[in-house]
Amino acid sequence: MLKKWIVPTRQTMDTSLESFSICLHIGSPKAGSSALQNFMLSSRKSLERLGFYYPEHGIDKNGVSGGHGQLGGILREGDFEAAAALVNKWLSYARKKKLKLVLSSESFFNQAQALYTLLHEHLNLVPEEIRVIAFVRAPIDYLMGNHNQGIKRHGETWRLSNHLAPVMRNGKPSLAGAPLLQWADAFGDDSCRFLTYQKPSANQPQIEAVFLEELGVPASELAALLPERRITNRSYVRSALELKRILNTVLNKLPPEIGREIDWALQGYSDQHPEEDSLGSQDIPAPLYQEINDMFLAAMEPVMQRFPSLDRDVLFPPQGKKRARTVELCNPYRPLAYLEAQCPKELDAIKEEALSQYQSGRQGYAFLKLLDLLGLDFEEPAARTGLSARARGIIASSKMKEADRLRELGAYFEQQGLLDDALLLLQKALETRPGGGGIKKMQRRIADKKSVLEQVNSSDASCDDITAH
Repeated sequence: MLKKWIVPTRQTMDTSLESFSICLHIGSPKAGSSALQNFMLSSRKSLERLGFYYPEHGIDKNGVSGGHGQLGGILREGDFEAAAALVNKWLSYARKKKLKLVLSSESFFNQAQALYTLLHEHLNLVPEEIRVIAFVRAPIDYLMGNHNQGIKRHGETWRLSNHLAPVMRNGKPSLAGAPLLQWADAFGDDSCRFLTYQKPSANQPQIEAVFLEELGVPASELAALLPERRITNRSYVRSALELKRILNTVLNKLPPEIGREIDWALQGYSDQHPEEDSLGSQDIPAPLYQEINDMFLAAMEPVMQRFPSLDRDVLFPPQGKKRARTVELCNPYRPLAYLEAQCPKELDAIKEEALSQYQSGRQGYAFLKLLDLLGLDFEEPAARTGLSARARGIIASSKMKEADRLRELGAYFEQQGLLDDALLLLQKALETRPGGGGIKKMQRRIADKKSVLEQVNSSDASCDDITAH
């Protein structure tokens, strides 16, 4: 349960929004933070002239950073002394120059309690001195961005259907607005400003302009400050996403710097090919889209009621229409050619690792697809892989019960993609062990996967269908 300051009402705080000492931009995730941090970092001198101090932080070659994630990391470790020392250093500089301190990091988003403890109990700041700003993205857009980011930066090999299956049951608190309510409960509604994230377009104000206005920068100063319109850390285009998904099957065995070079190159490719689109809500089967949208609409309702600044129509829009596309625009050989020119050493390392894994007996569709893309020769598998040593041991052991054997067989059939057979085996396992929690959990997971795959496979042909042939 978060503590809460006793804060004055809006009517009695007529100067609170203008007199803050520190502004925290907390995200939320996938809501333009990279663009905002890139702009603030490159505009530090101009911002100081206008009365704001934005401390320096790192940034990569594509303009992507974690902002002041160093502070978020220290707080996650529970080291309030080190966190207080860092913020005190920034605050001392800001106060000496008569500036307002501005910090930005998505790592703050789920740390309302920690930042409350830091600012209130360790630094003795009062509510009127603190401003919290968050941009909130449409939940389904966030899911799509998270799918892209998982492949792009975190080595995932999931297909869209595998990513969406658990969402149906578990949801995501960060999308349901729970962290926003925690911030408001801790710091007071009047110290918080929650705004709807709008996708970059010619018809929408730039996120940089919206943020500066929230800080109190005069409208007359905005035009000279704003950067040229461009997208920072945009989602990979379809061809680059499919290529990176396949490359990830071996990248986790290579030094991380190789993965970073590949990521930077594919990010550059995506930025240079705006004619190619990215996966979007239009790629989700319509019934599944509606189911997910309804689930998050119900969960976000308390936040939208409390903060009318959030635009319901933008957060929960109708599903987008599919865009006609050609095989050429979804072809992973296009970004592969780009990698051959930009990252020849890294690509050679990937080929060497892929060949080594193949010679060690590795199979699997995505892995063999990688060998094909890289031009490495391989024998097409004649049979599926057998049971693991662990599963064979459980099935062969006289000490194990029938439910254990059926569970292991169910897991094997799931691994082979035979979901109906897996569900049948698990149902029989439950008949002999009705209270089996692990069996029930596995059964729910497979049922979710089967439901999503059925909807995906019944929808129009996707880019994956095109590039697989």
